[in-house]
Amino acid sequence: MKFIQLFTIWLFFSTTIVLAQEGVHHEFKPHHTLGFMISHTQISQGIQENGDKKWLSLPSWAINYNFKFSPKWAVGLHSDIIVEDFAVEEHLKSSNGQVLERSYPIASAVMVSYKPGKYFSYMFGSGGEFAHTGNLFLFRIGAEYGYHISKDWELNANITNDLKVNAYNSWAVGLGVTKVFH
Repeated sequence: MKFIQLFTIWLFFSTTIVLAQEGVHHEFKPHHTLGFMISHTQISQGIQENGDKKWLSLPSWAINYNFKFSPKWAVGLHSDIIVEDFAVEEHLKSSNGQVLERSYPIASAVMVSYKPGKYFSYMFGSGGEFAHTGNLFLFRIGAEYGYHISKDWELNANITNDLKVNAYNSWAVGLGVTKVFH
């Protein structure tokens, strides 16, 4: 019986504290963000110079612009550049494993982000990968963890997966910093 009374008192006070804290939130104002990331792009369909298959881990940079129009939703342009030349095997059914040469490709996608809580965002969108050796259509999904270090700055870690239609797949893991413009 004593346990039930203590539990009821604890539940009352913890609910009161949580409800009181919810009233402290500031009014949301739409704003822009600009992030810079350093990352590594992973490609499992890599081809070596002698024709053997090889897993590739390539250095890359990312610039992510977002317009946050609600507390949970944002839309933006996310662009990555792989800073190396490489060759991959196409996974197109009719290609019979043709080799696709890529030279410093820039992959840009219009992204929609959903942030259900305080730290994690989930992203999806589409765009293209552009290089002088050819352009590819892509779909991108990803997740990002953001930690505010001040009102105007955020540290980020993300993982994204790019499906280049009729070509190859890649995924990237990155760390970066984002400036929030209020």
